[in-house]
Amino acid sequence: MKKHYFKYIATLLMIVNFSACKKKAETASGKKAPINVVVVAVQQNDIKEYLTFNGVTQYQKKENIRSNVTGYISWMNHKIGDNIRSGQTFASVRTKEQDALKEAVKIDSSLSKFVSPITIRSNASGVITALNINANDYVAEGDVLATVVQPKSLVVQLNVPYEYEDAIQIGSLCKIILQNGESLTAKVTGTLPTIDPVAQSQVFLIALPDANLPENLNVQVKTIYKEDSKAMTIPKTALQTNELLTEYWVMKIVNDSLAVKQKVVTLLKDDSLVQVKSDGLNIADLVITEGSYQMQDSTIVSTKKQ
Repeated sequence: MKKHYFKYIATLLMIVNFSACKKKAETASGKKAPINVVVVAVQQNDIKEYLTFNGVTQYQKKENIRSNVTGYISWMNHKIGDNIRSGQTFASVRTKEQDALKEAVKIDSSLSKFVSPITIRSNASGVITALNINANDYVAEGDVLATVVQPKSLVVQLNVPYEYEDAIQIGSLCKIILQNGESLTAKVTGTLPTIDPVAQSQVFLIALPDANLPENLNVQVKTIYKEDSKAMTIPKTALQTNELLTEYWVMKIVNDSLAVKQKVVTLLKDDSLVQVKSDGLNIADLVITEGSYQMQDSTIVSTKKQ
């Protein structure tokens, strides 16, 4: 009887010990490992929000060289891209009457002064951008022979939707971004008092007297729209939102290892930073920038500073 009793006690102890071990294993397996994340401190920065508009380069001062007589081009030695000065000879023209006098000169040499071709001079200094004639072409009085532009008159014509008209003023600083990635800093120097009837945009002018740029070059112009020199900012990668973009939040680190959801209100933005406002977020607080996608509130994490 005692033998069976001790056997029963031993079996019962084995069962109890096995159950305890099983519970410990389940508890150990149920404890989740912390999620590795990258964090950065909330900072105070000077943040600027820009408006970007399209523009095109144009020469404001263009002059046409016109023929002052009717006849044939007897001499013209210029080509597109040549520089020319005001008063410099551009071409010579011989008239039909002069051709007729060539025979009369053989009889009366005093008529020779009327046979010389008539000189056409440039009425402007600059670069020849259009050439409408060749040697021996027939031209009429008043015909446009060439177009001369003054490089110092180069401007960017900036098309600004009228809703942003108050954001652009004469004297406003702006950055002109070229297609090759280069940029120029300039100021708005003027405006045209008309509105495009279709696009409802107004043209502002940015003078570039020292820029060596071709005409009709499409550029982008960035100008400061809003600025805050003491903004509380976070990287854009730290900001999360819902599908409707109606709520924004960050995952804030508390007690060195706990990530909690903290709602924020977004304000100004630039290429990399976002200004935020929140009662529960302060300068130097840590927020997650990597590893928090779809993370639940109050998640245990292991942090690494960016």
